Amino acid sequence: MPQEPEKLANLNLKITEDERWDFKEFCVRNRMSQVDGFRLAFSLMKQHFESKSEEP
Repeated sequence: MPQEPEKLANLNLKITEDERWDFKEFCVRNRMSQVDGFRLAFSLMKQHFESKSEEP
């Protein structure tokens, strides 16, 4: 039986207009979609906080 694709959902964030444009331009400069940029940032943020919790 084929695996069902993940369901997509919207995420609304309140950020400044400058932050919005900075993020969009950063993604374009690095040839990634904004979704991929968000996923990468979230992954790095999780790693950061997980490594902090492992420190004595």
